[in-house]
Amino acid sequence: MNDKPHFRFHPDAYEHQCFEESDEPCAACGRPCVWKYTNHIYALPPEPTAICARCIADGSVAKTVPEGDYSLHDCSFDEEPSDALAAEVEQRTPGFSTYNPFVWPVRDGAPLAFLGFGEDDNLLRLPQVQAAIAVLAEEMGGGVAPNYAMIFRTLEGDEYVATLDLD
Repeated sequence: MNDKPHFRFHPDAYEHQCFEESDEPCAACGRPCVWKYTNHIYALPPEPTAICARCIADGSVAKTVPEGDYSLHDCSFDEEPSDALAAEVEQRTPGFSTYNPFVWPVRDGAPLAFLGFGEDDNLLRLPQVQAAIAVLAEEMGGGVAPNYAMIFRTLEGDEYVATLDLD
């Protein structure tokens, strides 16, 4: 089993500090985490103490929460994806730090991949990201600082969308 699985809807999860290296036992599988999840799990108490990247990827987190009901994000979708894709985003895609609930963009039934925040140097220099932030600013009726923009891209990589996360 891969100790460092890839997450298609959050491809840079390890670079975004969603995980830390750890030998702590995973609450779901009992094995050393290797990559321990560092963000919040939205579930009824008690929240699991340590969850590994493997158990996020395969959905085994459900074993550790009441009735298997949890989410790794405090979000809604701007369009409804299929139940399977919604579950992949909500329960098998590592969360990232936000100040408020946010809208996860969906195009043609497919959720977009989270790339980071508009203020990230590697993103802000991209014309597609600048354009997505400009569209968001227009939708909001004024300027939007890049640090309030979360950047998403279609899985095919041809459309970028910015959503808002005000603190």
